[in-house]
Amino acid sequence: QRLYHETAKCHFSKNTTTMGNVMNKDGTAQGVAKVRHWESCFPPTQRLYHDPYAYAMFPGSTIQQWMGPTFVDRCYRWIGLGGFSEMISVRTRWLDDQILNYVAGDNSNDEGGGENMNKSMRQLVILGAGYDTRGFRLDLWKDESNKVDDDDEDDEFIVLEVDQPEVQEKKLSNLQWIIKKDAKHGPTISHRMDSKRVQFLPVNFNTDDLEQKLASQMGFITGGSSVITMEGVTQYIPKENSADTLKTLKRIIAPGSILLITYVDKKCFADKGPPRDDGESLILPKAIRMVRDMAGRGGEPWISGWTVLEFEEFLKDCGYQVLSDATQEDYNETYLKDVGRQLGEEDLLSMERFVVAKAL
Repeated sequence: QRLYHETAKCHFSKNTTTMGNVMNKDGTAQGVAKVRHWESCFPPTQRLYHDPYAYAMFPGSTIQQWMGPTFVDRCYRWIGLGGFSEMISVRTRWLDDQILNYVAGDNSNDEGGGENMNKSMRQLVILGAGYDTRGFRLDLWKDESNKVDDDDEDDEFIVLEVDQPEVQEKKLSNLQWIIKKDAKHGPTISHRMDSKRVQFLPVNFNTDDLEQKLASQMGFITGGSSVITMEGVTQYIPKENSADTLKTLKRIIAPGSILLITYVDKKCFADKGPPRDDGESLILPKAIRMVRDMAGRGGEPWISGWTVLEFEEFLKDCGYQVLSDATQEDYNETYLKDVGRQLGEEDLLSMERFVVAKAL
């Protein structure tokens, strides 16, 4: 009866660096695609981003478009999930902006304090990519002509999507459908795939070694400057297993590479916070409790959370330095206010935090 289930689950073998069962096949991937499509249904002046490919990544997009974003939002609010879709959309926009910032190499105004750290990013690696379409909808290359110039250094940059074979098989089928049926957006997909600018690395996370698979992928540059995304994953897996994966990545990317990672605030694991000066406790918003409890009932409970200081120390132990740590509330005054959709305090679901870090 729910509109969608937005969770992600990874399993890391205790003594290996392999990742397992991301996203419970493609259920989560479809859920995130639904939010991107929902956001894209807003008028251009009111949306945070536009994903012209999301409609083909899940069933029912025609119905959602017919209902319209305002009515769909009312449905979420009616079941007690007001602000949840906005949180996912803010996360998406935040990742988009960070990727474009670091891939373009213009970090003079980055959130880490203005250090122009990396002017030569060579690859974007999207772990557990699902139905992510950033490789097609973001402007990551200067030359978008149909001819790839082998002497153009810019063409060396690649987007590498990493996910389970079953999920990638379905995604590739969806992309082929767009190529055949969508005359407006199909050519971009065809060009970027044919030119190897966007590549797909199927990984059996239960049996394959992530480091070995990445190192052997044609186009992946071991030791190259990279942007790595790990979105909506860490709350579902043991902390030591997240650490194993981050340390693995650290070994095969260049110092100064950028990690874009999210985590759930530790306070979201209890219904009430510590007593305030007036003796009352801050009650966790209903929507956060619902999301957390639905994940547990669905067999994917949240098991790992951090405070801001704990996560900073955690990444430091893994070989990364935190440059910024923000949440939905930090972007309510910018992203959402700028498009006339600023949320009230009751709808701010600051449960997931967005972190920019660099490899040391």
